[in-house]
Amino acid sequence: MKTKTKHFSSKILSFCALSLVCACLSTGALAQTKGPAKPPMTSKVKGLLYEVRLMNQDDATIEKTNNKAKPPIAYLFASVHIAKKDFHPMSVPVQKAYAQADTIMVEADSNSDSAVQAIASKLSYSAPDKLEKHVSQAVWGTLKAMAGKSVDQFQSYTPVMVAMGLSVEVSMQLGFDPTQSIDLHFINAAKKDNKALIELDGLEFQADVLGSLNDDEGNALLANTLDSFRKGELKSQLQSMNQAWLKADANGIEKILLEAGNRDEGSKKIMNSLMDDRNEGIANKIRELMQQGKKAFIVLNAGHMAGERSIIAQLKQQGLQVKQIR
Repeated sequence: MKTKTKHFSSKILSFCALSLVCACLSTGALAQTKGPAKPPMTSKVKGLLYEVRLMNQDDATIEKTNNKAKPPIAYLFASVHIAKKDFHPMSVPVQKAYAQADTIMVEADSNSDSAVQAIASKLSYSAPDKLEKHVSQAVWGTLKAMAGKSVDQFQSYTPVMVAMGLSVEVSMQLGFDPTQSIDLHFINAAKKDNKALIELDGLEFQADVLGSLNDDEGNALLANTLDSFRKGELKSQLQSMNQAWLKADANGIEKILLEAGNRDEGSKKIMNSLMDDRNEGIANKIRELMQQGKKAFIVLNAGHMAGERSIIAQLKQQGLQVKQIR
């Protein structure tokens, strides 16, 4: 599968901030998905929306209605960083969950030029260093065969940055658009509506994690990404992810993301560092917001919803009630 890479450095770099995790994980993950997931039951919700209830708290932290204690409620919404126009508008239950909130929590404000530049510096090489020195001859040969005369533009980027850029590029050719990002939608809405906007960590933290991959890890991640392109599987794979999200298919999305986190050493490190290892701390922050009486709407990468250490599991372990709104 040939990839148009002519405008990688000028066009794609600014979009990588919107796809730090999904773009480098989803390609190889979906390549391992064998056949479509079983159709989920009909849902009126697009995307994974969860209601979180804080129970058994002191009355001082609980909103009261008609002299009856009403446990605080927060809403957790799973995001994908590269979407299509048909993801919008948000379904009515999601719109209502957002409308009632006074506080919007996101992982990072991706609508920041300075953040994009920070990512570029953390995931780039300075001459005379270059990509070719950090990947195997086989991986470099595959990239060169794919990109042709355009291959030199990749020399200044790390393997994970190239994997992200290629994933975003091909996704855009298939009609996906980083500007339709779920995170970006709610970031812009929160600013417009003057709602409190909280960043969990920021793009620079995420870039630090991606930049921490050693050569072997980066090489493995890029090799898997290139392999999925070469097999010509990306179109059907991305459409499967698209449909799973639109149908609120929690099991299907979890299967894809769990496979993503185990496909190579680079993906394992990213999944552990950006997802699993952070979920307990994020659950603590969500509970703290609710104890403070905040009406929170939390937008997290769908990867946080997958696995035994998922944010859903962590919230339940802390005694909160969590249920999917369908």
